[in-house]
Amino acid sequence: MNETTGALLPIGAHSLSADPRLATAVRDFGRTYGYDYFDDETVGRTLAEHESALRRVARGWLVWVGSLATAVGIVWLVWAASGKPESMVVAVAPPSAVLVLALAAFVQVNLQGRRKLRHPFLEGYRHVLAAALAHGAPVTYVPAWLTGRGGGALEVAPLPSYSAPAGGPATGVRGTSVAPPPKPAEVEEYERIAEHGGWHDEAGWILVVAGAVGVGYAVVKDLPAAYASVLLIALGIWTWIAGHRLGRRQRELSGDALRYLDELTRSQAAGAAVHELSPPLRKLLDTRL
Repeated sequence: MNETTGALLPIGAHSLSADPRLATAVRDFGRTYGYDYFDDETVGRTLAEHESALRRVARGWLVWVGSLATAVGIVWLVWAASGKPESMVVAVAPPSAVLVLALAAFVQVNLQGRRKLRHPFLEGYRHVLAAALAHGAPVTYVPAWLTGRGGGALEVAPLPSYSAPAGGPATGVRGTSVAPPPKPAEVEEYERIAEHGGWHDEAGWILVVAGAVGVGYAVVKDLPAAYASVLLIALGIWTWIAGHRLGRRQRELSGDALRYLDELTRSQAAGAAVHELSPPLRKLLDTRL
């Protein structure tokens, strides 16, 4: 179990069992939904299966049909409207029908995804994670796909609200002698680079284009002072070079970061409490899965 990064769980069975109150809640969820959420191997495998199923929906034939119909419909609509037809309604009706077909395909994809997210196992596991967070247990990450979160902050299936039972500190907590591995300096450097990278290409293009426009203006208007904009071109090229070096360093360090994630996975399987991943490591884990 957990020999690869892909098996890194949001929280392991040892952490779920450490607090008796949380363990009781997890057992109750297991009885309600019919799954053993203390079985790390089964939980990891089942999560991977459901994630793969959602990926298939997001990349399935309906998505291709919707995308193609959208492109065809927009081009057709622009062409029909620009031809100055005798009847605008008659001209735009066919491309509008194609766009409606595209919309229907995307709506169907959305409905399929929502249905899969409502699978009893996933419903119960969201309750488990909500309870773990409420009890202060170390949740390594909450998978974006599990809550239906896309590029934005909106979640189709957010974690349910959960309030830990009132009372003093938990008693009888079972500790573990296993500690997660220390974070190497290379991984910390990777996190810093990943958080500040990604803007160099865009900035370089803007500077080069702005410089080229300035030089062109100097030539057309015979304005020598405008030739100073060539400095923007030089700055844009320097930005590209800096971005290339940063990206190369990030790729070099990504191997260390992946090995660190593998070590976290093995330590979690041995009973260590793995705390929340940083955004760069979480993104790296998402690309690895």
